[in-house]
Amino acid sequence: MKTKSQIILGLAFLSMSLISCEGTQKDSTQTESIEVEFEEEKKELKKELEDLQAEIDQKIAELKAKKEEASEEMKSELEEMEKELTNEKSEVEKALNDVEKATENTWKDIKKAAENTSKDIEKEWEDLKSTMEDVFKKN
Repeated sequence: MKTKSQIILGLAFLSMSLISCEGTQKDSTQTESIEVEFEEEKKELKKELEDLQAEIDQKIAELKAKKEEASEEMKSELEEMEKELTNEKSEVEKALNDVEKATENTWKDIKKAAENTSKDIEKEWEDLKSTMEDVFKKN
């Protein structure tokens, strides 16, 4: 009888140990999944910001080229547009720096801020395009 009790107690202990290990394994898998998702989102957002930064550089180069051929009045307006693009580039660089430094704990806030920066710049570009068209129609 004593042996039976010891065997039952041993089996109960063994099964509790296995259940405990299984729970730890599930937690570990979930943590790894979250880490992978975080890294993928971070990489994707970083790429989007780098692409946006390259587009801004291209627009600045285009404005500089057009400025060389422009009248004095048009040069002034093109310089103003160039300043706006340079400011936008600074905002993108700051967002990119924040994304690169982001941790899992800060990710949600940084992601939201970077997405807002991107949206704001897209809106400003639409306004800038309209202004550019108006400037070129004048001359």
